[in-house]
Amino acid sequence: MSVPDYMQCAEDHQTVVVVVQPMGIVPEDQFFRIYKRIASVSQVSIRDSQRVLFIRFRHHYPPENNEWGDFQTHRKVVGLISVTSCTTAKEWPQTSDRFHGQKEVFGSTLYDSRLLVFGLQGEVAEQQRTDVAFYPSYDDCPDVEKRVEDFVESIFIVLESKRLDRATDKSGDKIQMLCVPFEKKDFVGLDTDSRHYKKRCQGRMRKHVGDLCLQAGMLQDALVHYHMAVELLRSVNDFLWLGAALEGLCSASVIFHYPGGTAGKSGARKPSVSSAADAGKRHRPGALTSSGISADTSAEIGRAKNCLSQEDIIEKYKEAISYYGKYKSAGVIELEACIKAVRVLAIQKRAMEASEFLQNAVYINLGQLSEEEKIQRYSVLSELYELIGFQRKSAFFKRVAAMQCVAPTIPEPGWKACYKLLLETLPGYSLSLDPKDFSKGTHRGWAAVQLRLLHELVYASRRMGNPGLSVRHLSFLLQTMLDFLSDQGKIWGECTNALKLYTFSFQDLLLTFRALLPFLQPFFAPLGFLKGICCNEIFPFFCLTEKLFGEFLTWDLQDALSHLPLKSGQSVSIPVNISAKLDFSGQESLLNDLNDGKHPHDTQKQHHWGPFWFVPFDLHSISESASPEPSRYNQDWLDCSLIDRKTLEAVLTFKYSGGAGQVEGYYRELSLGVRVDVEPSVFFTRVSTLPATSTRQCHLLLDVFNSTEHELTLSAKNNQDLVLHASECQRMAIQVDKLDFDSMPVTDHDALRQATVRQQEEKRQQVQGGLINSTLDIHWTIISFTERHGEASVEGVLNQLILEHLQLAPLQWDVVVNGKPCDCDVIADCRVGDAVPLEVKLTNRSKSAVGPFSLTIVPFQDYQNGVQNYDLQDAVTFIGSNTFYIGTVNPTENSVCVGALLFLYTGDFYLNIKFQDDSTARDLPPAWFCLPSVHIKAQEPVEL
Repeated sequence: MSVPDYMQCAEDHQTVVVVVQPMGIVPEDQFFRIYKRIASVSQVSIRDSQRVLFIRFRHHYPPENNEWGDFQTHRKVVGLISVTSCTTAKEWPQTSDRFHGQKEVFGSTLYDSRLLVFGLQGEVAEQQRTDVAFYPSYDDCPDVEKRVEDFVESIFIVLESKRLDRATDKSGDKIQMLCVPFEKKDFVGLDTDSRHYKKRCQGRMRKHVGDLCLQAGMLQDALVHYHMAVELLRSVNDFLWLGAALEGLCSASVIFHYPGGTAGKSGARKPSVSSAADAGKRHRPGALTSSGISADTSAEIGRAKNCLSQEDIIEKYKEAISYYGKYKSAGVIELEACIKAVRVLAIQKRAMEASEFLQNAVYINLGQLSEEEKIQRYSVLSELYELIGFQRKSAFFKRVAAMQCVAPTIPEPGWKACYKLLLETLPGYSLSLDPKDFSKGTHRGWAAVQLRLLHELVYASRRMGNPGLSVRHLSFLLQTMLDFLSDQGKIWGECTNALKLYTFSFQDLLLTFRALLPFLQPFFAPLGFLKGICCNEIFPFFCLTEKLFGEFLTWDLQDALSHLPLKSGQSVSIPVNISAKLDFSGQESLLNDLNDGKHPHDTQKQHHWGPFWFVPFDLHSISESASPEPSRYNQDWLDCSLIDRKTLEAVLTFKYSGGAGQVEGYYRELSLGVRVDVEPSVFFTRVSTLPATSTRQCHLLLDVFNSTEHELTLSAKNNQDLVLHASECQRMAIQVDKLDFDSMPVTDHDALRQATVRQQEEKRQQVQGGLINSTLDIHWTIISFTERHGEASVEGVLNQLILEHLQLAPLQWDVVVNGKPCDCDVIADCRVGDAVPLEVKLTNRSKSAVGPFSLTIVPFQDYQNGVQNYDLQDAVTFIGSNTFYIGTVNPTENSVCVGALLFLYTGDFYLNIKFQDDSTARDLPPAWFCLPSVHIKAQEPVEL
């Protein structure tokens, strides 16, 4: 399932889904008129019953979401209403066939369907059919709502029938195994007679019945079934379905506590809670069946313990979400559960806890989303943050959505939508467009962010074709932000350059500038930039101070010199190479820092942590072109100002001479300014390690973010290539051989001795990081521009803990069973009844002597279900002792312990090598005592 429903709330678990779709050629405005009338029948009171059936109408529903209907029944499409135009009797057979074809899309789950035909009159229209309704026109259909009510009642009849059938299922132990789509392949070949399998089936079916009860308006019954499902599923560690049962329990409890709903006023509903007496009447009598599902739960209904308290609802949501997080394919389920919990917490006015759920929702990976889906996701996150009172965080995500509206991948960028969303972010950033709200000496909010936001409004208004509005925003910026602009000469220059460009491009605005002169003059005058303005006078152009950050430009003049002297009309080209190396480290909790207003500083790294803002365009580029294109879009929530970004500037000076001037000693000089913005194409937001199957290896996990606008390939030595789309973050796992850092040579011993302890540690980390980086050999290539490639360095992201995990332990342990070294999941083979030689070898690679140690070999069997059997006296015996003694082992020396085992039965056995609790072992780090896993398979003896 890949399409989330961001409007989901807990009470939606009580609804049934009905899809309303046009069929054939139906005018869009007419369809949505009918759809609105159909959707008004959102709940129907069932006749002869106190129950209410709630309906969710959808005019579009992804078929893949319907496949999860067994997992959560409120996702199952149970009803279909087709709307079509048909004017002649000849068209009717084709229309009828289309209707049957449309039903087949959801055919496996539909309870009932209806066809509404508009425009057909005569004999065909006079037929009396329950599944088809004929109307003369879209304006003449008075009983649409009544038809929908009857349709909903027919759905309820089928729903109630299914609920009773499942609740009184007498199939015994052969109960149906419900599963989600990605599980189906995992159940092939399972032992269906095992107790574990039967419990799983019962737990899932119990949860399913709880869903049906909730939809059928039997709230108390649903609570009972969910509780029993939780107990059954927890006992067999069926985590995905356990999460669903817990979420069902939360939903039923939310409906009980908040009968008006959690979706706000627009989603308010009438309370519908069935009483214990009513529930008892609706059940058929009977005891527990062999399937474990009770046919009569009236004795349990009404117990207070069945409904969760308001605090327990949130705890169970957390538990359910943690289980969903174990499954990559359940990302949509996890995201929607977070959103539902946030809506509940908003009602409970527990904003900080709600923000934790939203923070988790931000990092849930749903795969490759379309631009429209990204806009919707960020917009909903903004609304939810606003719901819990986090105004600045709400504005942040609304700003992300605004930038997404004009992403480079969108064929027709929505600048109007971008501008509208940017305006809505102003209150969250404490920014008003009324100059009267700005008092001298006081300022609210982050000026740097407000400056950037005003820049974005300037550019967006210009791109949507309103230069007058753009000038007004820019003049407002100069009026209200002058105190901050004076400290940022670059931004000031960009503003004046932009005003110059706008007046050049739009001559009709010059009069507007003249009108603005009295207002602008006081702000320009202190800097001496402007003395007057008229129709033929424009703002002057100012350039920037050139700076040279090292020799980042290189060139070779040999080829150019070979073409000299140049004759008239000839030319020569001099290629200039640009190279720069930056820090590739990112920050994992950027959004947390933004929310808390933190500005972390790291003196060990070269990059500068600046204010949090986006760079959707560069005003500097406006001065270079009359129709600038956006220079860069930050398409994700990660903030590009937190990247190690440098602006490198240099001046190339050319001196040349020739002819008579050269004879006289004259020459000319030409200076060309070069400015290059350099930032990493990729950077690493998080780094961690996992142990590998070999004790001499480990897995280095790198979360890599592609900060470019293009698809990018990341490659590492002996590793599969990773493809990253624009602004996408993925995890790269690289298996690394551990390194012996202690044996690394140190080049400058004198300098190292004179350095402080901290400097020595930094130097050591730098050398170690460089060695690991050369071992990994990580390179990136932009696929659409094959000439763009480079190295991605991990030197800046490897902290001391990671380096310790990558270091080869000074004590190396080798275990040999039956002549075969046991490492990297190697399985040693032996025969029952044969003596199996066992060697444990210790090599001391540390700088000091170690020992003595005593080891004990303990055999066991692993049943692969969490149970390990150590009671193997009748299955394994040792020839000699199972305890070894290792004396003192000097540096570079080794010690070998030799023994033997005898297996009396066939099977898979494992050896656990334990250290005796002595002072020597306690004084050394646990990582020094990491022995390889020993797996022995005892087979039948060879027949003679």
